[in-house]
Amino acid sequence: MVIDKSKIVEEIRERLRKVMDPEIGVNLVDGGFIRSIEVDDEGNVRIGLMLTTPYCPITYVLIASVEEAAKTVKGVKNVNVEIVGFGIPPELERIMEEKYREMLAVLEEEEET
Repeated sequence: MVIDKSKIVEEIRERLRKVMDPEIGVNLVDGGFIRSIEVDDEGNVRIGLMLTTPYCPITYVLIASVEEAAKTVKGVKNVNVEIVGFGIPPELERIMEEKYREMLAVLEEEEET
């Protein structure tokens, strides 16, 4: 059976958009924590996950949530989540900057009234 790997990757990405980092309040895809999704010809999936710190207290919860979400996609046989780095992803920095600007605008409006 031939599988459409690109379709599986996109479906996994969509499912992972529902997995939130509870400490930051951003989903793992838009926050940039999902660094890669690879699917082989047999339906084995490797997902590269970045964490903010090696001491993340919810590492195992995040890994289990990613595995669980990916396994719901048709055609996926096995899921392997690998930690590929630590730090603040550039995507999250952009989200944080945008939220900061929004907060400043609200404060400026309050000062004007």
